[in-house]
Amino acid sequence: MVETVDSAKLADKVNGSWQRMRAAGTQRLNIMVQINTSGEQSKHGLPPEETVSTVKHILSQCSALNFSGLMTIGRYGYDLSDGPNPDFQMLLSHRQEVCDSLKLPFENVELSMGMSTDFEHAIEVGATNVRVGSTIFGNRDYPNSAANTPTPSPEKRSKVVSEEAAKKMEHLTVTEH
Repeated sequence: MVETVDSAKLADKVNGSWQRMRAAGTQRLNIMVQINTSGEQSKHGLPPEETVSTVKHILSQCSALNFSGLMTIGRYGYDLSDGPNPDFQMLLSHRQEVCDSLKLPFENVELSMGMSTDFEHAIEVGATNVRVGSTIFGNRDYPNSAANTPTPSPEKRSKVVSEEAAKKMEHLTVTEH
């Protein structure tokens, strides 16, 4: 699954590439449309108002792709004492808008939202997919980051990270699609 399709142009490119790769195969590539719900310049994703038209384009023009749902990366460090995460709420409302406008079954449109720091809240409000790599593997090393401090490889870190990850995720069930 590709969760980062953020324009009709990118959808067309992915569609063409998948058609060439799969040759005569019939399997369609599952994709999600990424929406920039926070409006942050540092985040990718299409503007929320383009969601319906982009999904409509994928459904009508990209025969090698299977639209699976919507994805967002919410604001980092949102304080839940201020109420539900507005980025997650926006994704929920855009799923409803997509389903209503394009007559798609609500249960067929997945939501990918929530990362290692907020996945529990994301699940509470309706996420079907979460991304928890940092919880499992530790923080990434971003080479161009001002706070570039080396992160030890997984095999060199203590077991604390793995134990913490296991504790956080013990109540989750993993299923294959």
